[in-house]
This record gives sequence, structure tokens and C-alpha cells, in this order.
Amino acid sequence: MAIRLPEYGQIAYDRVADAYDDLWSRHVVGPNARLTRGLALRHGERVADLACGTGLYTLEMARLVTPGEVVGVDYSEGMLATARERAEQEGLSLSLVHARAEEFIAKAPARSLDAVSLRFALAYLDWRDVLPRIGRTLRPGGRAGVLTSLTSSIPQLAELYRRFRKSPEPAWKLFQHTHRSLGETWRLYRKLRESYGEPRFITVPDDVAQVAARLGQGGLATRETWTETIRLWFDSGDEVVAWMVDSGYVTHDSLEHVEPVTMRFLKRLFAEGMESFRQPRGIPLDLVVGGVIAGRD
Repeated sequence: MAIRLPEYGQIAYDRVADAYDDLWSRHVVGPNARLTRGLALRHGERVADLACGTGLYTLEMARLVTPGEVVGVDYSEGMLATARERAEQEGLSLSLVHARAEEFIAKAPARSLDAVSLRFALAYLDWRDVLPRIGRTLRPGGRAGVLTSLTSSIPQLAELYRRFRKSPEPAWKLFQHTHRSLGETWRLYRKLRESYGEPRFITVPDDVAQVAARLGQGGLATRETWTETIRLWFDSGDEVVAWMVDSGYVTHDSLEHVEPVTMRFLKRLFAEGMESFRQPRGIPLDLVVGGVIAGRD
């Protein structure tokens, strides 16, 4: 299955593939385990793991359905390479497909799957359109499981974003960052306002009810929903920003057009801002994760 030309997100995830599990996956072990349990996988079933990443949870599903088939789908070749290597090391069989989740769903034959897993990918696709389409791919008795960050996730960064939008502080700091060049400051500030003046780039659901409703439009009945907050701790604001970038959490195609000088400024601005949340243990960052299990009767 062909994939579109590489986009910023695809390239970014190729870059972080080797470190992804240490930076991200270890923090969300609990929600992922709960999703896999909720899918109630059985031997001989055929499962699609959309946005499978490095295959960490894909392989767990492969163990449960053997001698069935698990199809791992991802648009990052780096992630798929890691998944392939991991499967070979463990002697497990995976069918790996280089494609975006929405492309795979659109082309999958009707009633060809017993289960679909979609974990932490809604920020990168039109989930309002894609989620209802999953139901068509499931056989009677089929199940779908979705894990996603919600709009209430990383509230510390959201608070900084709102603070900076309403304050002259970023413009003043940008002026200093450009060595007091008024022309360069205005040019960069205008581009930032055009891209991030309104939070249009935030595309994840507000709550699990929205996810369940969209799956319901595809004929799937909700069986379980939950929301969980996971708190991470960092020693400095610089570490928070480095984690956000290196883990891929802030990966978004809009960042493709941000100039290096502006990216350096944004990193410094938010690193300094995160220091205002410091507590005795360090600087907290809260991940708010929603999970939904739905099925076809």
C-alpha cells in the first residue's frame, strides 16, 4: 500500500523511533495494557493495529491471537523497522504495512477484521471522519479500542500558551532573541500569530464521549470508557521541552514551516515558562489519556 510523500510528522517519528519506547511508551503502560485486555483477543483472530509505532503493544496482541494475524500499520518507516526487528527477535509473525491509518481503513475490505487498535494517533488524522469508518471493517462480534490524549492533557503547557497569547511578553523576548531587530521581530512574530494565534492545531477529542459517539456512528456499541491522568516529573523547564520534542508529543505538520531561529526561541520561551510550575519534587507535566472499547453485535 503506497503512502503519500513524507510529511513533518512522518520524518519526526522516523527520527525518534529508537528512543520512542523509553521516552513515551513506558509512561503509558497502564492504559495500553487496559486497552489490550478490553479487546478480549482470541486465538485465530485477525487484528489491525493502526499507528503501531515500534510494535511494543502490537507484539503483545500477536501473542494473544496466534496463529491468527496482526497487521501493524504505521506511516513512519523508522517505527516499522523497529517493529520488524523486535518481531524477529521474539520469533513472532507480524504483517507490517507502510500507510497512514486513514488510508488503511479506507481500503480495508468490509468485515475483514476481528479487532482494531488505534493508540495515540488521533492528533494526526481527521478522527471525526475516520472513527465511524472503523465499524465497516469489523466482523460481527468485532471490537475496536482507541487510546488518545485529550484536550485537557499537558495543562501546564496549555496555560502557558494562553498566558503568552494575551501578554506582550513573547514579543519582547522575541525582540531580544533577534538582537533587537525590529524588522526581524515583526516578521517572525507575525508568522507565529498566523500559525498559532488561535488553537486550531489542537485536534484531539475533548473527552471519551466524543470518541464513543464517533465509533457509534459506525455501528459500534460502547462497552467501556475511562480517563486517566499520568503525572511526569522533570528537573528543569529545558528537560520538559526536550521531552516534548524528542518523544514526538508536539509533532505537528504546522511545525514544518517554523524557522530554526523561531524554534529556538519557542523552546527557550516555554522552558522558562515551565519554571513557574516548579514544586519541591520538580516540574510536573500531566498527561490526560482517554480510552474507549466498542464492539459490533
